[in-house]
Amino acid sequence: MSKKVLFILAFVSISVGVFATEYSDATPIDSVSRSTGDISSIEKKIDVKIVSSGGQLVITSDETISRVDVFSAIGGMLYNTSANSHEVRIDNLPKSFLVVRVRFANNQTAIYKIRHN
Repeated sequence: MSKKVLFILAFVSISVGVFATEYSDATPIDSVSRSTGDISSIEKKIDVKIVSSGGQLVITSDETISRVDVFSAIGGMLYNTSANSHEVRIDNLPKSFLVVRVRFANNQTAIYKIRHN
């Protein structure tokens, strides 16, 4: 039990330092690209914008979004959906720190830490 509490405190203390900037700013923590072709192929960087305002989370991208998963700061799944569009809107999420995993149609994945207000 004490290891779990220490892990949670460590995660929250690390996250608090990152979110000292603007609330609606999403900070990428990992961008993993899975290529099915040649290793020398270079995939383009995907531009993703996450806006958190008025209790709604809006994720927009220039690439087609295929799936969105939203986790709490301690790792619990809060929301997941399959999509096939350039914009996803999510309502009724708790006001807290969230981890958002966005999967794209081209098999790339991006993970963001945000503060949902």
